[in-house]
Amino acid sequence: MKKYLWFIPFVLVPLPFLGYPFLLSIFVLIGIYTIAAIGMDVLTTWAGQISIGNAAFFAVGAYTSAILVVNFHVPFLIAFLISGLFAMIIGIVVGLPALRVSGFYLAVVTMAFGIAVQQIIGVFQITGGYNGIRNIPVPSFWILKASNPVYQYYVVLTIIFLIFIVLSRISFSKSGLALFAMRDSEIAARAFGVNLLKYKLAAFAASAALTGLAGSLYASAIGFISPSQFDLTLSLDLLAMVIVGGAGSVMGVMIGAAFFVGLPFLLSGYNISITIIQGVALIVILLFLPKGLLQIFKIRDLFKKKVI
Repeated sequence: MKKYLWFIPFVLVPLPFLGYPFLLSIFVLIGIYTIAAIGMDVLTTWAGQISIGNAAFFAVGAYTSAILVVNFHVPFLIAFLISGLFAMIIGIVVGLPALRVSGFYLAVVTMAFGIAVQQIIGVFQITGGYNGIRNIPVPSFWILKASNPVYQYYVVLTIIFLIFIVLSRISFSKSGLALFAMRDSEIAARAFGVNLLKYKLAAFAASAALTGLAGSLYASAIGFISPSQFDLTLSLDLLAMVIVGGAGSVMGVMIGAAFFVGLPFLLSGYNISITIIQGVALIVILLFLPKGLLQIFKIRDLFKKKVI
């Protein structure tokens, strides 16, 4: 039960801002990017596969959902699930090169995939070309007042909580241990009978599915999508969210998402380069907080250890 207590502050976050819909919409975006960053975390931290192309899965989920809802009037819940499924299939296809390459070479392959998807989206008429898709309706399953960001926030938070429960169970299962073993040493994992083919593809599938679901939520929350929103920078931001917040932790990923999504809005009224601030912060965190900002909350544990 204690492992769920950290979730309570996030449940209470919207209450002081009920009269500020813009701020609430920022919290919704932070939650959506958290889901996408969790997908990145599963692939990199759990399975040890470096990807710089997860923006492509985000785009696949967003466009699949938007096309189904806008062009074919499919209910959002169905479009949401199809988006995750389609992204998962694409993730398995992209994961195939991971069976032959790794490290830097895999990063280049996934980067090329992300750039290719962005360019392909801009070509087809059904995707709206480079003009994108506009007037994407708010999901009907977002209880009561669908346009109210408070309800949107709690729907997204519920999804994050469900993901946390599932990942918590997987982490202590045979599959979780196999992923961690593969991350630490593929040779050792193979020696202990871990099927690398199975678990690499599973990691890419899970990462793509989560990122695709996040893309579906993003399209409905923003109401407009275009290829320029899913560039290489987005993939790097998702990776940075994991590093800055705290790899291997849903709470850490949420902190990282808040840093990269919320901070630009807080400083938007000042003549400050947010890119420079985030870059410097990333360097400082890597040097002094290698486990991310989440390490600040655990700093008291350092004083409990005896120095010999």
